[in-house]
Amino acid sequence: MKKILCPVDFSSTSLNALEFAVAIAKKFHSSITLINVFTERDFNQIVGEEALGKTFKELMNMAMARLRNLADSINNDPSSKGIDKCEYSLELGELTDQLEFQVTDHRFDLVVMGTTGISKTNGIFFGSHTEDVIDKIKIPVLCVPGSAVYQGFNKLVYASDFAEEDKLAIQEVISFATMFDSRVSVLHINQSDTDLQYKEFVEELSSFIQYEKIGFVNKEFKDSVGMGINEYMEDENSDLLVVFKRHRNFVQSIFHKSITKVLAYSTNKPLLVLKLEA
Repeated sequence: MKKILCPVDFSSTSLNALEFAVAIAKKFHSSITLINVFTERDFNQIVGEEALGKTFKELMNMAMARLRNLADSINNDPSSKGIDKCEYSLELGELTDQLEFQVTDHRFDLVVMGTTGISKTNGIFFGSHTEDVIDKIKIPVLCVPGSAVYQGFNKLVYASDFAEEDKLAIQEVISFATMFDSRVSVLHINQSDTDLQYKEFVEELSSFIQYEKIGFVNKEFKDSVGMGINEYMEDENSDLLVVFKRHRNFVQSIFHKSITKVLAYSTNKPLLVLKLEA
């Protein structure tokens, strides 16, 4: 995880996500690239009265100056020791399109972005392009709700669906957990599976996992899978939820439901979406 891409629109939500990106970069000795995909309307909303009477070019220069200051503050902060470097880029266009281009052209390993709210009625993100980014970007995406507070990644939860990809995904989770000395819970929300199915699943996974701080949890929950995951996360005071997304189809993803439906029940914990096809 050598190169991290972090979209920044200067909102408190995006700056909060940047804290998580910085923490990860320190552990992995990664570089961070801040990207602002500039739109005049969005920038005006963030800066308010500062934008009055400014030309489009002046507004872009203001955004560039803010990006430069953010990057400089990270590069010059003694507590940022471990980060390779922090760079920045201002682009025009659509956010998802620009992120796709940057990821492909510059070979980033992780996108870290803020999410600004989720409707519990339909699982749709408001004020954010997060669902599009998850769907189209071919590398892992860390989604950080605006209310999430970084306190380390001490407890990770990998939400499992007895899928073949779990074998690869859990290896990715362990690679991440090792850097933070995290405890990992492999969580299955049991709505209809038998104890024998679960036992066989755990035995198969355990046979090739070499990590001491890992446990398997078979939680019975007859209602929504998302509610079951959130309840477990809260009960265990977990710091990060990890899921995988297969190919480009949410229908084939975890529990055969949209990831946003799972997210709709958790508004204060970050979510790491793995992309195993990458």
